[in-house]
Amino acid sequence: MAETGLVHIMAAHSPFRRFSREEAGFDGLWASGFELSAPYGLQDTSLISMTQHLDMLRAIAGRTRLPIVADIDAAYGNAISVIHTITEYERAGANAVVIGEAAITARSDPDFLVIARTEALIASLGEAEALRPARAEAGADMILIHSKMTNPSEIESFSRAWTGAVPLVVVPNAYPDLDSTAGQNVGQCQHDDLWQLRHPCCCERHAGDVPTDHR
Repeated sequence: MAETGLVHIMAAHSPFRRFSREEAGFDGLWASGFELSAPYGLQDTSLISMTQHLDMLRAIAGRTRLPIVADIDAAYGNAISVIHTITEYERAGANAVVIGEAAITARSDPDFLVIARTEALIASLGEAEALRPARAEAGADMILIHSKMTNPSEIESFSRAWTGAVPLVVVPNAYPDLDSTAGQNVGQCQHDDLWQLRHPCCCERHAGDVPTDHR
């Protein structure tokens, strides 16, 4: 990111999927709970166990040189279990996790990134609530911001108003028109903060018998 200012991460749920991601030139892989739930015909509501997710992560990590971001929702337990969870994901080959602030003090590798998720916009709480800098001040390496709108206007507004010191992560599955050029233009409005665009796995997202979400 220091070189390009914008990286593209694609979701994957198996070592096979990583081939197409690498060939397409993506910068990293997203070990998505949704992508793993879909083959089981389950909703993305943390029904998949940590063991299942770790098995998938190890299998992918053993077949790719790309960095892997693991989306682990609430860390499969309470704040006490976070230490164990982060340790297991570090050992399994993840380079970063998406979670709340508790993971920050649990990591042992200083190069292991913690991406703090905020879903204030998804919950219709408004931009002011989403902008609260608590996660960044607590030491998160990046902030992931969601929106349930079908256009990027809410994300663009948030980005222009963001004054935090850490980069933003965007999940543009509902607004694919927020491409690299648009992302870089918004990034320039926010003092050249680095951006990461996380792309969903379209072949799974479009499966008619599997409910989608806004993640």
